[in-house]
Amino acid sequence: MGGGLGRLALAACILAAVTLLVPIGLASVGFGAIVGVAGGLVAPSAAQTTGQFPVSQTIPTIDVQPVQMGGARVQSVVAAARGLIAGWADRWPLNQYSRSNYRSDASWLEWRNADCLAAALDWVLGAYGQQLGSLDDAVALVGPGSGISASLGLLDARGPALARSLAARGLDAREPRASNGQLRPLGSIAELEAWLNQGPLLMDGARWFGEGHWFVGIGYDAGGVYIRDSSGWDTRYLSWSRLYGEVGFSGWVVGVAA
Repeated sequence: MGGGLGRLALAACILAAVTLLVPIGLASVGFGAIVGVAGGLVAPSAAQTTGQFPVSQTIPTIDVQPVQMGGARVQSVVAAARGLIAGWADRWPLNQYSRSNYRSDASWLEWRNADCLAAALDWVLGAYGQQLGSLDDAVALVGPGSGISASLGLLDARGPALARSLAARGLDAREPRASNGQLRPLGSIAELEAWLNQGPLLMDGARWFGEGHWFVGIGYDAGGVYIRDSSGWDTRYLSWSRLYGEVGFSGWVVGVAA
């Protein structure tokens, strides 16, 4: 009985310490790690299995120990701090090839092979509570003939048309710029991680699928980046080697300023 009471006292002390330390621990967790917890993301299997994952699993993080906790509270913290809706990282990707995402057969046939950037834009806008009615609306925001082409896709790979589209919806776009104010690509994994810490990013995969493909980066771990992809393959994770190799990430990104 004495041993049992001792263990109970020890447990009480540990519980009190955890209660005091949890806020400190959360403050030290980067946005990329919080996203992982919020979205219930886990490192992929060798087969690159896709799908939703339980929010209570242990999540790989960068420079901190893995955090294990429910996602609801963390999501509300992220939403309050960044303007993102609760549960934003759990949202399913939009499929640019699905007829249901267009208003007519004509627009579906015209844009489905070229509007990955519009689907990515639509997803990011939804994460900030700016829900569009269809991919037709996203294409119209980017600008047919000026920002996007049905044959070429995004007409300027640096993404200024995407930044203008975010601004048109009342959001303050962020783009990497050099000291002279000129647009520039992100130059390293560390820089990409720092930008992902500030929220989801529209990202350019210059070689993906042999012709280029825009997608959304939502978080990262030591091995790569978690994404939302509109290609219909529903890829959820890219290793760093695949991101910079097969996908051809060129460093061009567009996001929303906090």
